[in-house]
Amino acid sequence: MTESSLALDQESTRYPLSFTQEWFITLDQGDGGGTFGPRFMTVSAVRVTGHVDLAVLQGSLDDVVARHELLRTLVVRDADPPYQLVLPQCRVPLEVRDLPPVTGKSRDLVVQELFLEVEAGSISAREVPLMKVLLCKFDDRDSVLLLTVHHSVSDGWSMGVIFRDLGAFYAARRTGIAAVLPQMRQYREYAAWQRANATSTAEDGAPAYWQHKLDGAREFTMPNDHGHPDSYSRPYSQHVHEIEPEVMTAASALATAARSTLFTVMLSAFYILAHEITGNTDLAIRAFTAGRDELQFQNTMGLFLNCVPFRTDIADCTSFRDIVMATRETFVDALAYELPVNVIEQTFPGFVKSREDLRTSQFIIANEVGQFGDDLTFPIAEGARWAAEGMLQGSEVHDIPSGMVWNLSAQPSGELSGGVLFNLDEFDESTVAGWAAGLRRILAGGVREPDRDWRLLAGPVSRLENRAGPGATS
Repeated sequence: MTESSLALDQESTRYPLSFTQEWFITLDQGDGGGTFGPRFMTVSAVRVTGHVDLAVLQGSLDDVVARHELLRTLVVRDADPPYQLVLPQCRVPLEVRDLPPVTGKSRDLVVQELFLEVEAGSISAREVPLMKVLLCKFDDRDSVLLLTVHHSVSDGWSMGVIFRDLGAFYAARRTGIAAVLPQMRQYREYAAWQRANATSTAEDGAPAYWQHKLDGAREFTMPNDHGHPDSYSRPYSQHVHEIEPEVMTAASALATAARSTLFTVMLSAFYILAHEITGNTDLAIRAFTAGRDELQFQNTMGLFLNCVPFRTDIADCTSFRDIVMATRETFVDALAYELPVNVIEQTFPGFVKSREDLRTSQFIIANEVGQFGDDLTFPIAEGARWAAEGMLQGSEVHDIPSGMVWNLSAQPSGELSGGVLFNLDEFDESTVAGWAAGLRRILAGGVREPDRDWRLLAGPVSRLENRAGPGATS
């Protein structure tokens, strides 16, 4: 069903948007790009062992859309105010492809290539369901199942929810025994809960915390090479980098010693990198959080992620350990007083004024956190396990609304995989590669000698310093 047919549908039901959905509307660039563009999507894949019953798979996919109404919900953006419209049950598009014999390379590499092929595709935000599926078969007992969901209704956590429920429905249809799934609430219920709980007039409440924390602050933005365009002329690119297991082991040990988290140690390294690039020491770097603190919504699929500013002044810190301790305090307080991103941006418009300088671009850290472990098996056919995502250097990837997103993902083998999403309209590949190498150098030095003067970890201020703009105060 398309957006143009909504007026004729009497079964559709309107509900208010969540704050996250409202924020996405502010980032929208229309059907050509942005948060509701066809290339703003989430892709996940599982490797399936055993014969896949296509009729059972189709029915199970449809069961998932019936359970999670957000997959058949459209955001009507041109209304005043915008709203979300829940539509009736619909069939999931399922494409089945028999792969040719693989010669000269491994099937695992073919899976990565398929993943990248899907990521280079598109899915409309104006038609339901907002999910499509590709099943690629090496043979009757080895296949890969790739799910594409529009990012306006999903996040990484949600993809795990979808696969868990898909496996349960597949097993139920195969055995005739009803699927046993945890109780869940719909995303529209989360939107209502969020609106009812997002404001507080208490002097010790979240607005009061952020009023003090963001006083005089500016969102950190990255100096770019080519200016920030009104719209992008090409797809996003990805710079892939890794940090070795031994460095990450030392980083985890430092986090434990500081009674903190690995993300706090990584954020500390980012502060030094930001200082190295801009010369500033009072830095407000934004990072995505899962937004899943409420237990009642942990089994709800939808767009829960939030974007939180973490402001730390490192000028008075002596060592890398000092920065980690200061960052820990920032991290704990920011999450304790977390507010939806657009509430912060609307309440404190001065904080985002750094975006007005087109010589800089938005910068966000994405620390991948999910409810479902890498070793989980879903009961599809004889078993389905997460497939390795395609992270190939310079590959064309799904779009993001603007600027740069720095994805961080800890791997079971111990290393940290990073995928920096950027657009060549703004940044040169060499610039991004230099920053990734700088992060690794800073982190390795900091965890090796945490009590060393942190200024000795940083290299000379970047050649782009004179174009850093008001991304942070010093």
